Amino acid sequence: MDKKRFAIIIGVILLVVLAWKLAPLRQAAPDNGKLKVAATVAPLADIVKNVGGRQVEVMTVLPAGASAHTFEATVQQALDLQGVGLVFAMGHGLDDWVKPLASSLTGDKIITVDRNIDLIDLAPSERDPDEPDQAQDPHYWLSVPNAKIMARNIADALARTDPANASMYSANLEKYLDDLTSADAYMRQRLAAVQNKNLITHHNAWNYFAQEYGLNIVGTFEVAPGKEPTVQQLSALQDAVKRFGIKTVYVEPQLSDESIKPFTQDLKLNVAKLDPEGGADNLGYIDLMRYNADTIANNQ
Repeated sequence: MDKKRFAIIIGVILLVVLAWKLAPLRQAAPDNGKLKVAATVAPLADIVKNVGGRQVEVMTVLPAGASAHTFEATVQQALDLQGVGLVFAMGHGLDDWVKPLASSLTGDKIITVDRNIDLIDLAPSERDPDEPDQAQDPHYWLSVPNAKIMARNIADALARTDPANASMYSANLEKYLDDLTSADAYMRQRLAAVQNKNLITHHNAWNYFAQEYGLNIVGTFEVAPGKEPTVQQLSALQDAVKRFGIKTVYVEPQLSDESIKPFTQDLKLNVAKLDPEGGADNLGYIDLMRYNADTIANNQ
């Protein structure tokens, strides 16, 4: 384990201990009869809200505008998780920072929502150098069919935890699945008309989106957020621009694009924003996915 990662783990453990010490000092929240749960990232939290409905109070752990890949927990996040019954997570290295934060919860309360999803394997060259054991791509929510599976997994977990309201969760699920079907049809219609289906993206987050909607990722600037491309990688990206007729490079609002600007300026490329998380603009999951489809369709 490298020193930086060891220091982060120790820091999070200290946060949890401090939160436990301070918990008795917090003013207790009023008992409104709702099941209190948490979700690590905004798209997941929105899916939980739609399935849980009025019976569930959902906390999003990752602050708006932050990147799940670079997030460092605070005492406040540890305090906020006090009283939470379930924590929904994506897993596979994306949000493992939630595990020590939720360590005070009793039982198996962290629910990774990937059951029955066909995960994409990452080649060694595609993995975060700080996460060499991350064998599978964690960005599986960026496919509406996958979101349907996630919603079913969430409904199952809520029903197990709160069986008295299982029928309500089931009804909410069916309505939300209809909404997801409509969003998926819209996205397929928009992206089917795209002439150049080859994309260069900010970081390696868009494999599921591309696979689902007939697109092709021909290059990424950062294998992992904050890992600037080497000279060889920049040369390969330049070749991809010429070979595939790329006119637009897609950046992300959660990540700095300073290292990308010289490249796009030198090659006179347009820059547009794809958003994998939506927290900064407070977009719900469906609006987020429609936004990304529109952004690609409008920037050819």
